[in-house]
Parts: sequence; C-alpha cells; structure tokens
Amino acid sequence: MISTRNFWSGFAAGSALLFAVACNESRDTGSVTTQSSQGTSVAPDAESVENRDNALVRVVNAIPGGAASIYADDSVAFQSVAYKAVSEWQEMPDDYFGFKVVQVGQSIGTDTLAENREKLSNGGHYTIVALPEDKANPSQGDEYGDLRVLDDELKPMTDGKARVRFINAVPGLETDIDVIRSSDDKALVDGVNYGNEAGWNDEDPWTGALEVRLDGKETALATIPAVEFQAGRSYTFIFTGTPRNVEVIRFSDDVSQRVDESQMDADADRMKN
Repeated sequence: MISTRNFWSGFAAGSALLFAVACNESRDTGSVTTQSSQGTSVAPDAESVENRDNALVRVVNAIPGGAASIYADDSVAFQSVAYKAVSEWQEMPDDYFGFKVVQVGQSIGTDTLAENREKLSNGGHYTIVALPEDKANPSQGDEYGDLRVLDDELKPMTDGKARVRFINAVPGLETDIDVIRSSDDKALVDGVNYGNEAGWNDEDPWTGALEVRLDGKETALATIPAVEFQAGRSYTFIFTGTPRNVEVIRFSDDVSQRVDESQMDADADRMKN
C-alpha cells in the first residue's frame, strides 16, 4: 500500500530527474499500446522519438462539462479533448512549454482555466491532466493547482507484476481518498489528496472490484467493477466529478520491449558464419 499524504511536496525535486529518467526510459521502451474508452492507439518506440528530439504527450480532460483545448505556449497542441477522454499520443519538441487549458472556442488569456510550465525531455512520455478547480481545498503544486504534467516513466514490465496509479481530481471532498479492494478490504493506496497522484504501485495480477472511499471511512463513494490487472501492463485511474457523483477515467498502457536492430543484425551475421 502507498500513502500519498504530502506526496506533491517532493515533486519539485523529482522534476530535476526528468531528463535522466527519459534517457534511461528510451533504452528499453518500445512501442506503447494504450487502451481507453476511446479505443486503442499505438505510440512509436521511445528511441525513435528521442532521435527526432521529441517527446510523446497526451491529455486527459477531467474537468466536468464540455471539451477542452490545450495550448503549448501560444499554439494549439490538442484541439478538442472531450470530458473524460484520453487523447492519442502526440510528438512535441523537447523544450519548455507553458501549457494552458481553455474551453473549446475560447482563447488563452482571460479564458484560461489552468496552466503549468514543464520541460519535456526527448524520448519521454508525459500525460497532461486537466483538473477542475477546487476552491474549498486549494491543491498543492503550481500556482493554479488544476493542471498536472506527469512524467509517465513508461517501461517494459518483466517481473510478472502490473503497475497501477491513482489520481484524485474530485473537488470539494471533506478529506483524502483511499482505494480498496472490495473482496478483502486491502488498501491499494491510502490518503490521496486532491490534485495528487499516488505514483506507480506494483501489484500482482488480480481481477475484482475496487472501491473509492473517504480516508478511513467504510462507505464507498464509487465502485469500479470488472477491474483486471494483467502482468506487464500499466493502469491509470483518475477520479473526477463531484462528491455525490464520483466518476472514473481509466486507461492502460502495454509497453513493448524495444527491438535492438543492430544486435539482431549481428546475431544474424553470426548465424550465417
């Protein structure tokens, strides 16, 4: 079980490692197959993206209401991302960007709902999560508190485990949330603050239902049926909506092992000889 109280306080220090993480990631990370409610999409291997001096970015719109547009500085990077939708991966240059979120049809500036500034490292994978504003409980982090740029650190899983992470984007809750397995009351994560993500947690393959509860409470705010953790896959759950109607955005990533073509050629030559 992971406890995430004050998790975000370490984010600034962790951000300094983004470049090193991305470089290590690209050595082994092949193509990424993502499954969400929108269907299946495939991103190229990290080394190819790194060689183009690009990073891979996607957006999750957790702001209840209409579709949102995501700007990178003054240019539209993602034209229209519906509520609860997960965009496809998109290549972007490895540079600093001021990301801004507006409703579709609105302009940046006075209509900006959220913004954050982040350095993208070549070959890295990033998920931008647009969160609704929580006036009653301002989140920690950037000045606006309702936009997160997550370094996904995607890599092949070869230890028979699944990776799971949870993000709390429900404004107005009286306390943090826990995520519990319905079958045995095992807590997968404890004390997820609004606006925070719990980081990756390695789990054994498992099938069942999960419950989202207020920290230390028995009553479920939401139940997630038919959850399956498969070995080798990475699963993301984002909770949004309202305290009376908690909704779940979930998607998974299947990361393949990068194929070393030069090594394959060398092996083929040895077989010929």
